[in-house]
Amino acid sequence: MFANSETKGHVAHVDEVSSSKHHDGPVNLGLDYENIEKRYWRSPRFLGTCLAIIFMANGLFIGYAIPVNILNVIDADIGPSSNISLVTLINTLCQGIFFILVGSLSDAIGRRYFIIAGELSGVLGAILGATAKDINWLIGAGVFVGFAAAVQISYPLLVMEMVPNKYRFWGQGAISFMVLPTLGFGPLIGRVIVQNVHGSNGGWRFTYWLSAIVNGISLILFVLFYFPPAFHDLQARKSRVKQALQVDYAGFGIYACAIVCLLLALTWGGQQDPWNSAKIIALLVLGCVGLIAFVLYEVYMPLADPILPMSLFKIRNYYLAVIIGAIAQMSYYALNVFWPTHVSALYTTDNMKIGWLSSTTGTALAIGEIVMGPVCHRIGHFRTQLVAATTGLCIFGGLLGMANEHREGLAIACTAMSGFFVGWLELLSIVMAGLVVPPEKIGVAQAFHGSTRAVTATVAVAIYLAVFDGRITVDLPREVVSFATSAGLPSSSTTDLLLGVANGTTAALEAVPGMNKTILAAVGAGTKRGYAMSLSTTYLTSLAFGGLALITCFFIKDISEYLTLFVNKKVDGTLHGEQSEEEKV
Repeated sequence: MFANSETKGHVAHVDEVSSSKHHDGPVNLGLDYENIEKRYWRSPRFLGTCLAIIFMANGLFIGYAIPVNILNVIDADIGPSSNISLVTLINTLCQGIFFILVGSLSDAIGRRYFIIAGELSGVLGAILGATAKDINWLIGAGVFVGFAAAVQISYPLLVMEMVPNKYRFWGQGAISFMVLPTLGFGPLIGRVIVQNVHGSNGGWRFTYWLSAIVNGISLILFVLFYFPPAFHDLQARKSRVKQALQVDYAGFGIYACAIVCLLLALTWGGQQDPWNSAKIIALLVLGCVGLIAFVLYEVYMPLADPILPMSLFKIRNYYLAVIIGAIAQMSYYALNVFWPTHVSALYTTDNMKIGWLSSTTGTALAIGEIVMGPVCHRIGHFRTQLVAATTGLCIFGGLLGMANEHREGLAIACTAMSGFFVGWLELLSIVMAGLVVPPEKIGVAQAFHGSTRAVTATVAVAIYLAVFDGRITVDLPREVVSFATSAGLPSSSTTDLLLGVANGTTAALEAVPGMNKTILAAVGAGTKRGYAMSLSTTYLTSLAFGGLALITCFFIKDISEYLTLFVNKKVDGTLHGEQSEEEKV
């Protein structure tokens, strides 16, 4: 029914509130806003669930955004270890693997216990991280934190299920406002904690204790207040045993193996191992072949409950929303990864100032969602909005390539505006991906949307790092030598100069034959120029992704017809017109 026509699919899943259980799959349990008791929106279960989601979303960013910005401090305290990068890699892997499983299964059997399990995992992971005695221990904690993140990253889905369709943009903007402190200022918070919380156990541990507290509060709130439709509501014709037997274990296994191979190849390639090494090539081939095998398996196997229903990709606006969201994420990661390096290499070495300036991208992204959330529906013309947001991202992403060591103000303005337009794009793509699919498939639809963004973000980072590493090995020595010799350094000392630059200490540079204060200052200026040129090339590379997103936007159909008063699920343990015990009082 939903595969044949977007319009017909809309009529079926938006305008007809079906309570019949005539099929052998999850049931659409939504209803119209007008059929919900007004007291429901003020009930403890609804308000308690809202508060739980706020804490869950902040727990997601506290558990990742803060530690990832202080890994050098952690490594210095309980390391050093060559495995320190695995602390963040394991988080990415767990999100990429488990998010789609959580989304698919929770559609079929209910979300309550998945959410509770995820928050419990977040608490355990944070406690293990706070008490870690070495890096390997911290990596183990990252498995629990990563599984929690695979659940917590579904916070937009929970918000959108609870509010009428026409207010989903508003809901996404509201939750973005609530996570602004941790999403926007995560890098700064981490640096403030490290700088001001002292003790023999390391101030960084407090970031994990903070995560444990926030996740713990969220866990308690979900246990007490979150009661969405349960298994017996969603699967009237199935027993729990039958549902367990119909889970697409093989499909999930193929998908998980493919994603692990692909993410490992993209993370290690060019860093731990050369791109042409046998290990990286093998991982890339296995990952790509695995994804192809997964698609073929899901298409041709007669599965009762596929882990990823291929019928979703017959809905044009859905797969276009996935593409646009993924490309927006790829463009954003050029800023997210290189902006802190840009700041520290060109403008300042002050730890706190780096933290403040590094926060501009995340803060601007959240502000983009906050500002546009309440007005997207009123503006309408969603294709035009997508084109405008993508165009703005391309313009300011291109201008950022002009932000050299003498244009700090331009750099800050461009990162802020680029972040704003990414936020606008993400708002549109996230809401659209959930609106145009059948309501009983919203979990898996949003999960695939999120998993795709995680994978493409890793692809983007690999591309940007390859471009930057390729340019910096050329630009940095050329500019340093040019500036130094122009200031009077003998050409016979250039080899020693480059060795001193590679060493990275003032003492090594001062030991270069013929070095003086004037030449030393010129070396500093040449270093900045080399970094500026390499960063410029990297930023301009992101325009290719922006251009692809812009082309994709023109194929989007209008989604105004979906913006009705349909509410996907109630969270007070009642169905349709039933009243909860709270409402009866």
